[in-house]
Amino acid sequence: MSDYYKDTTFHQDQLLYAAIQGYGKDVFSVVTVDDFDFGSRQELAIIIERGVLADVADQSWVMGEVLKVGNRDLTMMLTTVVTNAIVASNWRYHAERVLEESIRRKAGAVITRAMQQITNGVIHPLIAVEDAMDELRALPRAELSEDDTWTLNDIMGLDVVHRDFTVPSMLRRNERLVLTGSEGGGKSVFIYQVLTGAAYGIDTFTLEPTEPKRVLFLDVENNEFQARANLDKIVPTLKQLAPDVDPDWRSMKRRVVDLLASKDRADVIRRVVHYSPDILYMGTAYKLTDVTDETHRSVRAIQSVVDRIRQEIDCTVIVEHHAGHGHMNDRNNMRPEGSSYWLRWPDFGYGMRPIVTSDKKRLMRLQAWRGDRATDRQFPVAMRQSSALPWAPVYEDEWDAVYAHLYDN
Repeated sequence: MSDYYKDTTFHQDQLLYAAIQGYGKDVFSVVTVDDFDFGSRQELAIIIERGVLADVADQSWVMGEVLKVGNRDLTMMLTTVVTNAIVASNWRYHAERVLEESIRRKAGAVITRAMQQITNGVIHPLIAVEDAMDELRALPRAELSEDDTWTLNDIMGLDVVHRDFTVPSMLRRNERLVLTGSEGGGKSVFIYQVLTGAAYGIDTFTLEPTEPKRVLFLDVENNEFQARANLDKIVPTLKQLAPDVDPDWRSMKRRVVDLLASKDRADVIRRVVHYSPDILYMGTAYKLTDVTDETHRSVRAIQSVVDRIRQEIDCTVIVEHHAGHGHMNDRNNMRPEGSSYWLRWPDFGYGMRPIVTSDKKRLMRLQAWRGDRATDRQFPVAMRQSSALPWAPVYEDEWDAVYAHLYDN
């Protein structure tokens, strides 16, 4: 990934894009044109702000104004902004980053100038300090001056938003599922089946068509050949069911990640936001951070990265994790290994437990280890070996009729 995605210019360009996609008044209520880098970005911000004030600042109008200027660098800057655009509605996040960097730059200039005045003896050192303090106090503090509370009427007046399902009947946008199970129990194949089906626009439980989704894997457990082995069991059937679909399916090449390291955290967030998936898979959890005895700290690092990504692109996230070896109140031994922080965080927590069957066919019990945050879902209670795809769902009525007397204790 280029340095473009690693510095403040990325956030400036996302903010400029948001300003020409209907968020201009909001953008310039938080930042000013002076907060953008001097040069083409600031010149473009000036043009866009002029259009916002005249209520005409859409993309075609801005392009027309830029062409009138006849500056090649300015034209290339607008092209960069539009080409690298991600999600305009995330303008507030980018505005906060741009404002933060602007304040850092301005504060640094004030302090440097004061130090030079003190060192050179141009004015009395106390006067230099007082002048610097006055300038620092004048820097914007939008996050402190704005009212950040909701009134009762605000809450009651909100339009209820029903997010789209990304995994039919199970997961909606911006929701988190942590899936646990023992190693080699079939979790990875299950996840590859469901998510690859989503990319093809196929509900792999019903085999019915759905809207294709943009899917991204951060698979730090399986290499590309292991992933291929999983996909060989899935893709041929999906190609038959959706022959005209070109799936928007990606898997990150990097398989060594330490989300405890700030550089890795920033890199993963930027890469995911740049691709902007509808569904993101991350796992296995123990390999997302470096080996450490600080289990709470490791979990918080993973959770903070996931929540930052959800804040930016509103995607569904599935995290795969190993189950522990049985804990107090852990009725099915599917509770996540390690920190209890896992129990409070996800919207849904399920475990896959293998069951030994008399006919040697694979059967996995799918059981919740925490209460669901939503009640309008239909998770299977088990998964059984299938012929068309590796796993077929078993819902409660079938379980009670066929399996319960054999495997429920």
